[in-house]
Amino acid sequence: MNSKYYPGILFLLSIMILCTLPGLAFDTSQTLEYEGSYLLSQQRMNHTLTLNIDYFQEISDDIFLEGNLLVRTNNKEYARPFMLGPNEIYLSGYNVIDNLDLKAGKIITRWGAADLFSPLDNFNPMPPEASLTKQPDKLGALGISATYYLDYSTYLQGVLLPKLKVTPYPDEYLKDSYLANYGATLQGPGVDNVVLTYQEAENMVWGLRLTHSFPSFDAAISYYRGYYMDPFPVSLSASSGVNMEITLGYPAKQVLGLEFQGEFPGIEGATLRGDLAYIIPQSWEFQGDTMLEEPYLQAVIGADYTTDSNLYLNGGFIYGLPFERGNKSSPYIYLNAKQEIDDSDFTPSYAGILSLSDMSMVNNIGLDYQLTESVTATMSYSFLLGEEQSKLGQFKRSQGLYFTLEWLF
Repeated sequence: MNSKYYPGILFLLSIMILCTLPGLAFDTSQTLEYEGSYLLSQQRMNHTLTLNIDYFQEISDDIFLEGNLLVRTNNKEYARPFMLGPNEIYLSGYNVIDNLDLKAGKIITRWGAADLFSPLDNFNPMPPEASLTKQPDKLGALGISATYYLDYSTYLQGVLLPKLKVTPYPDEYLKDSYLANYGATLQGPGVDNVVLTYQEAENMVWGLRLTHSFPSFDAAISYYRGYYMDPFPVSLSASSGVNMEITLGYPAKQVLGLEFQGEFPGIEGATLRGDLAYIIPQSWEFQGDTMLEEPYLQAVIGADYTTDSNLYLNGGFIYGLPFERGNKSSPYIYLNAKQEIDDSDFTPSYAGILSLSDMSMVNNIGLDYQLTESVTATMSYSFLLGEEQSKLGQFKRSQGLYFTLEWLF
């Protein structure tokens, strides 16, 4: 690993040691994870070392300080080589007012019952990574969440974010992407520089969610009013013949949602989950191309079940992946499987998504090994079946070998 990352690694290890010392005020739990990958598209090794510290401190009888501290160093392309800061830090109050729970600060709000790709989960972005090896952690956003319990089986949740939290695409990545896509369309001398400007979202982000527990399943209806968290191009122009100036913005959207989870009819021990979203976007055009216009549907419906032989199965149907919008949404099926082996520390696994539109397919084959009670190693291979221009083609850049070592302490 390049020596410029050594200070970050030393600082990370120092924080880890401090968290294990007795007498600290916070109750903490820590996870140290190393991830190494060899990406076929880049023909290079990437290294990431991450320390996650979950902390909890009682302020008074009903008020607590909670959160998560993230310390990370890596050598990935476009990524920041060192990160340090709280991903979540908030005050929580339980029943401070009768039947009302509050949370305020830098928070993560998860809506939807689906295990992955929920179209109802719109408050917090994830890092812009496309991989089946792991789901990236959500990023905290400043806001307030209030939950009022109408009775033992029904509650109403409201979430308010004063400012939109956007997907953290590195500027250099966006510049390279727009230069590749639009640089050749400009007349005159060749473009050698890209200048980005952003239009910030003007309004607050908010949502309401009403949940009720029935005898055999839970269901919720929700309303979200906010924005897309990925940037959309607004305008493009040339300056001095060599500069390409691009303005980016974030279209508004409303989401009407229905979610449910509960017993799968006729199969004891199986769980059925589903998220349905009716999305109403702000109309958006760029260079004569309509990118958003009409309302559209997205959905995830799946089920999981563990067999008598300890084979875990999780599969279902997806209509619209997160990077698909409007009339570009298309159908997929997915499967996750993990087999626990008696008297063995090895656990093989498989994850795959198949496009029903063009039959492109992303696969991940993995093997977990439990080194100790608190240390797990994983080796996996991720690959695409299909063309780079296929529905799942963007997963091509994440093809490769992955190795992770995780220590819980």
